Parts: sequence; C-alpha cells; structure tokens
Amino acid sequence: MEIKFIIVVLVCCSLIGSVAWVMPTASQRAQAKIRQLAMTKGLIVKVAKLQGPREQGEMTPDSFLATSYGLPRAKKQNRAGGMNALKKVTWEIFKAAGLNTQGLPQGWCWNGGEGALKSEQLSHLAHLIEQLPDDVYALGVTPIGAQAYWHERATPEQLDNLEQVLKVLVMDSF
Repeated sequence: MEIKFIIVVLVCCSLIGSVAWVMPTASQRAQAKIRQLAMTKGLIVKVAKLQGPREQGEMTPDSFLATSYGLPRAKKQNRAGGMNALKKVTWEIFKAAGLNTQGLPQGWCWNGGEGALKSEQLSHLAHLIEQLPDDVYALGVTPIGAQAYWHERATPEQLDNLEQVLKVLVMDSF
C-alpha cells in the first residue's frame, strides 16, 4: 500500500511540475500584454537578428536577437525621390559607446547613415530620444518605416511615448 501511495505522489508531482514549467512567468505575461497593446495601436512587433555598431575596443560588432516595434511609412512616402531618397532616409543609431557619435546625444552612436540628417534634424532627434523609454537601445529609419529596439520593460504610458516618437520618425521630416 505504501509503494502505491509513493508512486501516485511522484506521478502527481511530475504532472504539476510539467504544467508549472510551461506556464509563462510574470515578466513574460507583462511582455505579451505590451506586445498585444502595441499591435492594437498598429505597431509591427518583430524578433530578428540585429547587428550592433562596432564599439570602442571591439574587433567585430555583436549580433543578437532583438525585438523591434515598428511603424510603416505611408505608401506615398516609400516611393518619393527614387534612389536618392533611399540613401537619405536610411539611418540607425544605438545606445552604445560606439566610434561614430557625431551630432548625437551622449551615449548614442551611429550604426549606419551618419551624415544623412541635417543639424536641425539631429537636434529634433535628440529631443525625441529623451522621450523614449529607458530600455530602448536602438532606433532605425528606412524608406519603409521606423523601428525602435528595446527590452520591452515598459508601462502602457511608455508604449504611448514610443508610439509618438515612431510617428514623428515616419513623417517627411526624417
């Protein structure tokens, strides 16, 4: 009788452990809520490989999986200007100790597209960076849209700030 009881207890513990193992953690549930809220606002959430800038003292830049929240440009903006527009509106910056920091706020560096923005655009960009949630570590703008890369540790209010910054970045001024 004791052996059967021990076997039943072990099987029950095994089942409970398996269920507990697949349950999302509190941070994963919060992350899912932020992603769902972002998608209802029209933001595109992607997880992809991202290569950062070459930082001081590094031989090659790091690449890692990153989560981006993006906002597409209006279709008419994608085609205006031809190939010259492609070169002018593509840039990417990182919160890192990179080698090229010209025109950017302290702690940010270029990963591509340096020189594409005018001085008034750079000062506007510095103001936008201040509005971002603290865990945003990269911004990018292409002819297709704008993306912010972050760790998703945010409140809905911080998501609203991120959305507003992305809306400004997809306008004609950038």
